[in-house]
Amino acid sequence: MKPALIKSPLTYVLADGALTCEDAKGGTLWRIELAAVRRAHWSASRAGQSLTRVLRLTDGTQTRAIRQHLYRRALLGGAEDMAFRACIADVLRAVMAVQPGLDVESGPSAGMALVLRVLGVVLLAGAVAAPVWALVTGQDAMAFLNWGIPVTMIGLLGLALMRTYAPGRGVRTRTPAEVIAEVEGV
Repeated sequence: MKPALIKSPLTYVLADGALTCEDAKGGTLWRIELAAVRRAHWSASRAGQSLTRVLRLTDGTQTRAIRQHLYRRALLGGAEDMAFRACIADVLRAVMAVQPGLDVESGPSAGMALVLRVLGVVLLAGAVAAPVWALVTGQDAMAFLNWGIPVTMIGLLGLALMRTYAPGRGVRTRTPAEVIAEVEGV
C-alpha cells in the first residue's frame, strides 16, 4: 500500500508473531515483535480535504508506524484506502491474538500534546508579561486598553491549551476490536 501520493508503496508482512515493513524492492525497513508491543496508539486527523491515519506500535526500544495520508476525502473507499484499512485490522487482530489485554490509545500523541501544552504556557506567559511591559515602558492608558482584549484572549487560549492537553487528558483507551470496527466502518 502507498502511505501517501508521492511515496513509494510499502508492504507490511505479518509472520512468525512479528510485523515487518518492506520497501518496493523487498528490502526490510523495520521489524517489530507483536508479543513485545507495550503500547498501541491510533490517530485519525482531518485538515480540510486531507485525512491522515496512523497506527503506532511501541515495544520499549522502538516505535513503528503504519500511516496513510489521503490528500482528498474523495479517495476514501478507494483501493489504497481499503488496503490500508485491511492492513490495520489484520495487525490489530494479530496483536489481540498475542496480547489480549493490550488496549489501543486514541487522541493526540504524547509529543503533540507536549507541544500544545508548551504553546499554552508560552501564550499565557506572554499575556501576563504584556501588561507588565506596558507599564515599564510607560505606554498611555488608551494604548493599554486597545490591546487589552486581544492579550486577554491570548491568555485564555493559553489556559485552554494547557488544560486540554494536560498529561492524561484527551487520551481515550479502547479495545483493539473497537478500533477495528471503526476502521472497517462497522
